[in-house]
Amino acid sequence: MDHMATKLTNYILKRGVIEEKEYEIYKYGFLCFLEVFMSTVTSIFIALFLKMLLPCLFFFLLFIPMRSFGGGLHFRNYFACYIGSCLVLTLSLLAIKHLTLPLTASLIIFIFFALFIVLIGPVDHPNREVDASENSTFKKRTNITIAFATAISVLLYILKNTSYLMLEAIVFAFLGISAAIGKIAYR
Repeated sequence: MDHMATKLTNYILKRGVIEEKEYEIYKYGFLCFLEVFMSTVTSIFIALFLKMLLPCLFFFLLFIPMRSFGGGLHFRNYFACYIGSCLVLTLSLLAIKHLTLPLTASLIIFIFFALFIVLIGPVDHPNREVDASENSTFKKRTNITIAFATAISVLLYILKNTSYLMLEAIVFAFLGISAAIGKIAYR
């Protein structure tokens, strides 16, 4: 990814689109874009292969904001993160495709991990230090996302949607475990 980002940045530098002083900013932007693009395309391919596009989209509706605001364990390089994310997505989708938890069990798992995440709070990563104000913002956004997810879980419970409630429980279990490991690792 870094090689591709360098090539793209060199290309726009040679074309005169950017100045030399903007090189690192654009390279970083290209790198972030390429990493997100690669992960998104792979996730969609996994979902299409498993014939589970809607559950995949539901997974990301919950997972992305929670990881963005709540933090958790981060791997040292993009490739490890990419493989880990693909495994979490694939295992989650396969679990709801081939297993069934009772509605009440899924709701209890979701509530347990949602409360757990609220209690431990956002997880700061050493590579991205945040001040008290940013941490407060992340905590508020995490709590809003959890409130939204809780409303969804109650609705799924009322509608007796076993697979999506189970998926929500799995997502929050992964998030809670990742947050706990991150808290321990980054002390």
